[in-house]
Amino acid sequence: MDYLILCEKKSAMDNFVQALGGSSGGFDGHSYQIVHAEGHLLTLSEPEEQVADQTLVKKLKSWQPEDMPWPIDQFKWVKEPIDRRKQSIISQIKKASKNAGAIVIATDNDPSGEGELLAWEIINAIGWHGKVLREYHDDESPKAIRRAMEKLSDVSDQAHDGDYLKAQTRQRWDFASMQLTRLATSAARNAGYQVRVANQGRLKSYMLALVDQRLTAIKNYVKKPFYEVKYKDENGHVFARKVPKDDEDALAKLHHSDKEAAKQELTIFAPSGISDVKTVKKTQAPGQLLDLAKLDAELAKKGYPSKLIETVYQELYQAGYVSYPRTEDKFITTEQFNELKQNREVIADLVGVDKNLLTHLAPRPRLVKDSATHGANRPGSKIPHSLDQLTKFIAAKVKGTNSGKCARDIYELLAKSALTMFGEDYVYEHTTSSVADHPEFVTSFNRPVKRNWKAILDLGEPAKDEDHKLVGQQASPFIAEGANPKPAAPTKSWVYKQLTKQNVGTGATQQSTMATITDAKNNANLLNDRKGRLSLTEQGKISAWLAHGSLIANARITAQLFQGMDKIGKYAKNPDDGIAPERVLATVNQVIAHDTPTFSKNAQTLGKIVKPKDHGRKPKSKDQTVVDGKTVSFNQTWGGHKFTEQELADLKAGKSITFSYKTKKGNRDITGKLGWGEYKGRKFYGFQPDFN
Repeated sequence: MDYLILCEKKSAMDNFVQALGGSSGGFDGHSYQIVHAEGHLLTLSEPEEQVADQTLVKKLKSWQPEDMPWPIDQFKWVKEPIDRRKQSIISQIKKASKNAGAIVIATDNDPSGEGELLAWEIINAIGWHGKVLREYHDDESPKAIRRAMEKLSDVSDQAHDGDYLKAQTRQRWDFASMQLTRLATSAARNAGYQVRVANQGRLKSYMLALVDQRLTAIKNYVKKPFYEVKYKDENGHVFARKVPKDDEDALAKLHHSDKEAAKQELTIFAPSGISDVKTVKKTQAPGQLLDLAKLDAELAKKGYPSKLIETVYQELYQAGYVSYPRTEDKFITTEQFNELKQNREVIADLVGVDKNLLTHLAPRPRLVKDSATHGANRPGSKIPHSLDQLTKFIAAKVKGTNSGKCARDIYELLAKSALTMFGEDYVYEHTTSSVADHPEFVTSFNRPVKRNWKAILDLGEPAKDEDHKLVGQQASPFIAEGANPKPAAPTKSWVYKQLTKQNVGTGATQQSTMATITDAKNNANLLNDRKGRLSLTEQGKISAWLAHGSLIANARITAQLFQGMDKIGKYAKNPDDGIAPERVLATVNQVIAHDTPTFSKNAQTLGKIVKPKDHGRKPKSKDQTVVDGKTVSFNQTWGGHKFTEQELADLKAGKSITFSYKTKKGNRDITGKLGWGEYKGRKFYGFQPDFN
């Protein structure tokens, strides 16, 4: 056998079987056998199992700040099968590889390199040292698979497989960053609060920070009314003086806090004719196709959770109805465009689009390019007979009362987005004019001429271009009342826009993280999602509060981390063009060094958002002392007894003290001194009684 073809899961293997003509046989002059994994078969072992030095085990189990950061430069990065079933699959793959000339990686070709990592984990686990080839399929259609199998690349050297190195570094960084969750959690607990795990992470912390900052801005909003002189014509067009929004001095001259002052200014203006009317015909081409984040934001308005959208889309992809979900591409190839062009009328009938709108058959350079990894999100090569077919198909695959309807809406939105490419440019008239006697008062508006592609799908604000009335003949001054704008509620759409603006993650990565932190069934549920409107859960509030001012929740640092991961892929091909994996991995300790005191400081004010009656015991009063050159805190009470000033002084001097405390059998004397102890697996410094 020449090739052992390794697929990511059973459904992917089924597609390869269909494409190549069987689970084994011959293709392109080579014999083959196809096997499959079940997603990741292995996982990194616990931190304490990653080191040879057994004296470090206790340190690596700890959640206390004095035991971090970990010595990750000593880690062996050991992996183990997730469970017995996964071990059995590994054994079967190893057995099948005995007679193979080469292993062909046929896992998902996603931009993050996750498919590459998944495959190499297995290849390393079975002890394979032979040739490793890689096929790069655009999608799982038979045509794409056969084409990819005809162009195999040799990736036998892991050290030069950029996708693998990138994914491996990301996995190790995220593994090491669990220290941040431990540090944040212990900071809250050491401050006296019984909280659940205070999750922190490479993207989730910044997403939480965005929502937290917006909710705080809304809470602190104070309405400040103002009065401004404007003009209005008989058709309702408003003429105003234009100044930059960030020019506070200029705005202050126009915005009167006192209405009487505005009335006084109004007296110097009189009705006037309108002049300098200019109308220009303009066009607008359709925008880029929807990525997974934008799709998620739109469908959230219908009440679909991000987790359901993620799951349903994946099932639709595996069945061939939609394209690869986790693409980074914003465009499609000429071949993909031609396929859509051929299918456009069938798809239009399916989703209720007027076929007469699909007359632009030439590819637009901004949307269609010569090459792409997978191409932007769009309908797949397989077209359902009806949307009801999709509803029934998914309802049988995915649990949940709305899964079938979600599939229908995903396909309809994707299809309309793709069909806009075949719509002619939107045509509109842009009119500007001013008040004749006071030309500083101006207005502008748009009037649609031909909606064209916007009649297929328009996710913008139609109210902005729906003013069909022409400019009037006469304008009169009036006093308009306004106020400083209140921040809008945080939504998925808003969060995704902020992430994109800061260049933090791809649409697929953003959506996947959103799916995790808004999943009500997940222990890491940090955000509530109400039809796309976001708020913090109790756990989310704690995590966000502790991360105020941290690097893990900083937009710039998060963007740099994502960029660093991408540059590792370039490093594998040419070190001068990229960044070495160890350099990126080392940044986790830099983040930990900065964020450890930040978490501790924020924990001291946690009472502003966490009520002790709802979240455990009231924080105990603390005192501090120096141990081995480090300042540590300890409780000023024990067993209901509050230490006196003399007792505290003796304790900090290293002396033993004796005092009386209450027990069920009456008062009892106890002797002890300060020292290190352990409670429920947590190391702490405090009064240690000598019960002997």
